[in-house]
Amino acid sequence: MSKNEQLDPYVLLQNTNNELTSLLTRYANSPIELAKTKREIHKNKVKMYDLILQEDKVRVGSNARDFLANVKAMPKMVKHGTGIEALDYQLDGGFATGIFIQLAGESGVGKTTLLLDIICNCSEGYKSAFFNFEMGDRLLANKLNKKKLSEKQLTNLWINSDTRNLDDLVMEIELLNKDGYKFFVIDSKMKIEVSGNEPTHEKISRLSNTLSKLTQQRDIIIMLINQISEEDLKGKRLSMKGSGDQKYDADIALFYVKDKDNKRKLICSKNRQDEKTFEIELIIGNDGVTRGVGDSEIPIIREYQSDNSFLNGVI
Repeated sequence: MSKNEQLDPYVLLQNTNNELTSLLTRYANSPIELAKTKREIHKNKVKMYDLILQEDKVRVGSNARDFLANVKAMPKMVKHGTGIEALDYQLDGGFATGIFIQLAGESGVGKTTLLLDIICNCSEGYKSAFFNFEMGDRLLANKLNKKKLSEKQLTNLWINSDTRNLDDLVMEIELLNKDGYKFFVIDSKMKIEVSGNEPTHEKISRLSNTLSKLTQQRDIIIMLINQISEEDLKGKRLSMKGSGDQKYDADIALFYVKDKDNKRKLICSKNRQDEKTFEIELIIGNDGVTRGVGDSEIPIIREYQSDNSFLNGVI
């Protein structure tokens, strides 16, 4: 361990938690020791989160001159490919960081499959995280095994099936981002627990607003799986289940539906990246992987410049 690591309280806490995590398997048959260890890990994570917040306190803004100079000096913005060619084409290369994406759709259309495919594709090039609140661990493991992930993907893809409270979820994302994670999928909104006594619609608004702010503050991408209510499906309306400011908070709003011919359609009804809306047809192949009609079976993960370089063929 270097001298800086010895003195860095964040690194010390992280190392301590790594050691505690290694003990969880040993205590699997000892509920009391297991609970104590998990509680200690959580306490350390709270301390780590507090250290992150303390670092942020120095960033309180600047005058307009410095603001414009700082923005001008920023690296050129890139977009990150999703590995689904039809989608990347419509997005002129992929998703930019600092955006909050909501995907709503009817039950059984393949929402989880779509975003699991995207996050697995992203993990070929970047550290990515999948928060799994809808499937049992064995079912998720079965899906991942079928994808035959590379060693790089297995290393880069972080799985969390436990952190369902909104405040704890934000803390986990903050900590993972500190370790270099930029791409996050949450499956799904319906399983996130929001504390407080306010009405449900206010909790939903707080949830979407919190995640939206987090993407901007940390320059990350969060993709949240949502639902369309049965009433809206019958009326053929593209709206997210529950009230609140969900669509307002989303930078990109996607709706995944089946048409009268049972074909899967991905509809973008809001796109703050470039104000371009679109509709594409997707299929789930025999291998269980989502792709556009006519797409290659091998996903290609790339970074594209933001000036239509995807359309111009420049990488």
